[in-house]
Amino acid sequence: MVGGGPAKEPSPRQAGSPAPGPAVSAWVEYKNAKGRPYWYHPGERRSVWDKPDELKTARERAMETTAWREYKSGERSYYVNKETKASTWTMPADLKAFLDTIPDEPAPAVPGRAPASPASGAASPSTPHTPTFTQTAMAVADSAGTGTAVVRPAPTQARTSTPMYATQEEAESAFVAMLRTKGIGAHATWEQVLRDIITEPRYKALRTLEERKATFKKYVEELQELEAAQREEKLAELRPFVLRALQQNGGLKPYASFATFKKKLERHPVWRDFEDESQAHALFEAIRRDVREKDAARKKSVQQHNRSALSALLKTIEMTPMTLWQDVHRTLVESEEFRRDARLQRMPPAEMLALFEEHMVSVERDAERALATREEPVRREREVRDGFRALLQEHVDAGTLHARCTWASFYAQVRDDERLAAMAETHGSSAQALFYDRLDQLEREFTVHRREIQAHMRQRQVPATQPSDWDAWHAACCADDAPRSVSQLPVRVQRALFDECVYQAEREAREARRRVERRLRHYADDLRYAFKHAHPPLDIRASFDDIYEQVRGMPEMQELVRMDGGLDAARGAWAKYVRRQAERHADAPDSVPGARARTEYADLDDADPDRKRKDPVRAEDPRAVRRRTEYDM
Repeated sequence: MVGGGPAKEPSPRQAGSPAPGPAVSAWVEYKNAKGRPYWYHPGERRSVWDKPDELKTARERAMETTAWREYKSGERSYYVNKETKASTWTMPADLKAFLDTIPDEPAPAVPGRAPASPASGAASPSTPHTPTFTQTAMAVADSAGTGTAVVRPAPTQARTSTPMYATQEEAESAFVAMLRTKGIGAHATWEQVLRDIITEPRYKALRTLEERKATFKKYVEELQELEAAQREEKLAELRPFVLRALQQNGGLKPYASFATFKKKLERHPVWRDFEDESQAHALFEAIRRDVREKDAARKKSVQQHNRSALSALLKTIEMTPMTLWQDVHRTLVESEEFRRDARLQRMPPAEMLALFEEHMVSVERDAERALATREEPVRREREVRDGFRALLQEHVDAGTLHARCTWASFYAQVRDDERLAAMAETHGSSAQALFYDRLDQLEREFTVHRREIQAHMRQRQVPATQPSDWDAWHAACCADDAPRSVSQLPVRVQRALFDECVYQAEREAREARRRVERRLRHYADDLRYAFKHAHPPLDIRASFDDIYEQVRGMPEMQELVRMDGGLDAARGAWAKYVRRQAERHADAPDSVPGARARTEYADLDDADPDRKRKDPVRAEDPRAVRRRTEYDM
């Protein structure tokens, strides 16, 4: 038999009385528990799902030459195109026209009586691939049974229902038995297995897809646990022999790699007992883990001994918070106890230094306790500084100390105060340093207030560009919708913030004017350069109004026209250009009687001190390096 059957012992059923024909076929038709037909050949002792060619009619053999295939869903037939995957319940017109050209002939008849039970191995073959069809066809097929390829109607018989099981456990056992029969491994996935088992009768032993997935997952997990247990048992058997082989080859270091492990054992007979390299790697990891644990325990014991011995030695040395490690280390090395202890001699210097630092903590703590008795003078100086800070705060509250105050103006106010005189007798921060610390705080607070009040004024559109705006400014600060951080500011602080905003506005206006003037100058210089390269050349005897139409398309002229005062700058650029051109023509040799060209000055020596520039050039003319634009006029 080819493949596994859909039931344990299917009851054979003949397809009916043999049809009249020229010959009787040796094939016997049966149906499985789900009513699906298959054919068994007693002489060859094999069974197939597909109808044998010798039982097919001429029309059925002709259909196999096309892309269409006929399938059965219950009592209805549907047709599937194997190339386009399209499906239909009615025979396609092209297929019908082709089959109509094939004359009908009787198919070979199957035996009129089949054995009650076919020979051993006559169970139904493995389920072939289920065809893909449209959603409607699938719905009908699911309601009527699994669709199977049919080339001619089989005689009707009683439909066998899906096997039923008395309990859920029996159903799960049948499903698991199907998985075992299919040889499903421990690392298979549900998507891979589904294609192989979906056509098996025992696939429907469990009613829902969730139950099938859960049973499959449990089955795979049990296989994985079994494999893991078998691997662990195998490793446990090999471990003593591997350890003995390692001892014969020098053992295994805690830092050894798998390559070293393999090199030590690959020529030993025990290496051939491993099933694969992954099993050897797993045993290597376990052995190395044990080696590392033993090595760590040994190191920990040595470390505890060294710490105890070194701590005892450190307590015998007199140290202060300023004692250096190099001095203590020299004393330790020269001690008799250190020389007698071999383990202490192998103690890493980093661990010795760390223990020394721990010991220094206790030494410093003792020094601090001794220093606490001499802390009174320091406390008095701290009180003096606190008193001077209180003096600073008093002047802040009075308004005489603010963010724009200077040390000279403040000193004139407090020169006779006792708290200032007391600061002269203290060490540490001076009175002037404390003053500047407080001034930094005031400047930070002033900046925060300025940002808040400027945001409020921008929201109310209240300007602060000149001193006459103070009344509107003050009214906006006291308005009901003003933030508390603004309305609760003292009037003197509001006035100081107003003066600061006015100063900033004036400075920004000056900067804006300078930027505009600088841009006008740059565009004017560029325009003069454009005048020089204009084509056709400009007549320097013409006025600006005469040449305006000729130059109005220049990008530099357009930029100037768009700016305030740009037209006046353009007029000035034209006047300067005309003046320079006139001076150039006036300096030309042809215009001055007796003058000579520049190339005729070869008799002059450039190295003559009288011809050298008196002052070095500090910066290159930006107009000489600015990128120029070519104009096509």
